Amino acid sequence: MSHILDDTDKAILNLLQDDATLPLKTVAERVHVSIATAQRRIQALIDSGVITKQVAIVDPNKVGYGLTAVVMIEMSRSNTSMQHRFERLMHDQPQVMSCYEVSGDADFMLMVNAKNMNDYHEFTRNLLTYENNVRSFKSQFVMNFTKSGTKILLD
Repeated sequence: MSHILDDTDKAILNLLQDDATLPLKTVAERVHVSIATAQRRIQALIDSGVITKQVAIVDPNKVGYGLTAVVMIEMSRSNTSMQHRFERLMHDQPQVMSCYEVSGDADFMLMVNAKNMNDYHEFTRNLLTYENNVRSFKSQFVMNFTKSGTKILLD
């Protein structure tokens, strides 16, 4: 269900997507509302599920995770319970940054961070198996991050 956003909500969200550590006073000043209004709006966005997390984004190379792979997964059986099982399994894997159910030839697309090729190979051997309903997978390795972000620009 979509939450109806007014211009103030959109302005707050645009600011917080760039820097969620902005003080309430700064947010309020930039969107031209009182601090109490800014706080109330932010809490409403959290309560309604529009804001799902406030996190720090880490450069994987600077913390020893120099290998990023885009992995296309084809499932052996395409039934709802097996897909949900796979989604839960991927959700629990710290190396899986994103898991998307997709259309086309593949069933899922993963973004996986690994320390190195050995680490990635272990991940594939342990998790992308027939026991986990995976028929096949194709890995493409990120050579350079031209743009990597999470912001959805609201206008």
